[in-house]
Amino acid sequence: MVQIGIFTTYDKVPDAVAEKARALGRALAERKCTVLTGGSGGLMNVISEAVVKAGGLTVGIMAREAEGLGADSEWHNPYNTVRILTGQTFTMRSAMLVRSSDAAIALAGGVGTLTELSIAYNLGKPIIALKGTGMMAERLSSLFPDGYIDHRKLSRIRFVSDPVEAAELAFRLGKEHEGRGDVGGRSQPMLL
Repeated sequence: MVQIGIFTTYDKVPDAVAEKARALGRALAERKCTVLTGGSGGLMNVISEAVVKAGGLTVGIMAREAEGLGADSEWHNPYNTVRILTGQTFTMRSAMLVRSSDAAIALAGGVGTLTELSIAYNLGKPIIALKGTGMMAERLSSLFPDGYIDHRKLSRIRFVSDPVEAAELAFRLGKEHEGRGDVGGRSQPMLL
């Protein structure tokens, strides 16, 4: 299965943004993608719920701070089909989320989304930004109008407004890079 990482927010968003997230989740499930999120609340819940209700699989890459949260917490996500307890901080678990993704979709989001995007870019992962979702995903086209974060042009951010189109593009690009970790052999052996 193609693994699609979702880079988003745990903040409350307008209903129109939540509906785009639901449509994205359903479209990813229809394509039989495994959907990876940071595992906690907000749009991660919205997308995960849509994926699960459409018969799909979700994986929550849980930060240490969110691992033991009960159902009464706004960050609790009952729609994680699989929970990976990383023991890591939010920022550190982001690296695991990105490395485990064949392609990524950013919607809404804040600094955590920007961190995940930067890691994905540095690893040459395919990245899609879902326009019309506000926050960081909306600012990306102003910050990087040509889709490249820097002069190296490791991966081009593709800006898409339609959630179904975003899912199809992520699926297609993810399929091309499925299971390859660092795309294009850019990773270097670790020096000890």
